[in-house]
Amino acid sequence: MNPMNPTTPPGAAPSLARLAYNRICFGPRPEDIAVMGSFDLTAFFDLTAFVDQQLNYEAIDDSACEAYIAGLSRTDPQGTTVPSTDATLAEIEQYRAANRAANGWPNANLQRYLWTTTYARTLLSKRQLFEVMVDFWTNHLQTNFQTHLKYWEDHHVIRQHALGNFRDLIGASAKSPSMLYFLSNTYSDGNNPNENYARELMELHTMGSYSRVPGPDYLKKPNYTEEDVHAAAQILSGWTTMGTPNDEFRFNGGRSWPAHHWPEKQLWLGNDAYYYFPYGGIEQGEMLLDILAAHPSTAYFISFKLCRRFISDLPDTFCPDAVEAGAQAFIASQGDIRATLRAILLHPKFAASWGQKVKRPFEFFISTMRAMGLTAMINFLPDDWSDPLGARFFEGQIEMLGQKLFEFSAPTGLPDVRIAWWNTNQVFGRWTMANALVNRFFGSQTQTNSAPANAALDALISGPTTATQAVDRLIERFIGRAIDPADRTALINYLGNNNPNATVSSTTPMLRPTVGAVAASPYAQWR
Repeated sequence: MNPMNPTTPPGAAPSLARLAYNRICFGPRPEDIAVMGSFDLTAFFDLTAFVDQQLNYEAIDDSACEAYIAGLSRTDPQGTTVPSTDATLAEIEQYRAANRAANGWPNANLQRYLWTTTYARTLLSKRQLFEVMVDFWTNHLQTNFQTHLKYWEDHHVIRQHALGNFRDLIGASAKSPSMLYFLSNTYSDGNNPNENYARELMELHTMGSYSRVPGPDYLKKPNYTEEDVHAAAQILSGWTTMGTPNDEFRFNGGRSWPAHHWPEKQLWLGNDAYYYFPYGGIEQGEMLLDILAAHPSTAYFISFKLCRRFISDLPDTFCPDAVEAGAQAFIASQGDIRATLRAILLHPKFAASWGQKVKRPFEFFISTMRAMGLTAMINFLPDDWSDPLGARFFEGQIEMLGQKLFEFSAPTGLPDVRIAWWNTNQVFGRWTMANALVNRFFGSQTQTNSAPANAALDALISGPTTATQAVDRLIERFIGRAIDPADRTALINYLGNNNPNATVSSTTPMLRPTVGAVAASPYAQWR
């Protein structure tokens, strides 16, 4: 195989259809490939229709995926039942009490079940862009399982607003118990406010540290001062969970700690004149969120991050016009996420962006499973340490690749740039992961000179077939574009033992290693 080049993908460029499925979705499934046709056919894909279909996710029938989620076992290792992902805070607290009484680890169980449902939805859901945006906002509004409240937040904040309105999203996040704990605002008293959340709200969630509005002040003019941070922290003091039975949000307008700071305030926020906040309570915080959501730098910062997710690691240099288009759509629609996304995804730079993005471990894991045609997800809830290809094994593999969901500690969220994921550890780890998936789902091969029959593996290659046809089928499934002829020949010779017309089926000893090699190849790492 060609070595992993950090700047140029090996092989030919993909069709627009394949690019769209790799960026807007978590990669194509076999049924998607059947619809889009061979990777040589590019003329019949309507990107506008595809984007509009995915944006209108409510109209997509996802009942099969939801039925699968509903049928997943929620029995934890202690024999208690994890609540569904749409559970109330009270229901989650009831579970935690029951599991602790059974000598369990309720927060770990909640996290593992949320892994399972998140992975299952990305694997099986037809609402792929929605799932991509859930992942995007999960990182943009980063919290983690330092408390059980993350379990509640995933459904009630992120999923509720993933393709809604930005102001509604940050409003829900500001009142999310998980966010209040993660950035310590739940302890913020007006007389001595904690500035963590106020700072990250401005720096990471909305405007950015410096102006992103094009012009002479671009990335030079600060969007806020230290005085602004302190005043914003006072405004948000009293936004807490303290004193509630299940860590629900409440506004504490009384005198007990942590109380709100009522007096009037002013903030600069990079404006020509100060924003004045009259004497008041929770309405001060709502006013602050209104101002931040409507701030022009917020429009450009959100558009920049979306362009970085969907088009290029370097939007400022590769696609500044796409950033502008997204920002203008954000401003015109008053923060409508769908309108903003549509402007970005239909910008010409999206279609011209091949070679700009690589797969992070999450995307590699799911896209490999989708290419395999799998219809079941590993349930990470049970303890199965004795199973060499069980949930605990895959948990360890995911952790070694560096993207264990809901655990990242920094408020920035996980990086979405190539340099963070492009290293020798990823090369070996992804090869190990791909081969483990092949052996778990296509029958474990324990001998080098024999292999078990497996109907799913035969279906993957349309076998029995020839070594040449099998390799071409695997290239279509996992890569979706022409690879270097020498690499293709090497794969065929390996699989067919130097006979390109050799008959290949799931019992062919070299087939499973070939699947793993193609799935983990440099060609398959680009998004």
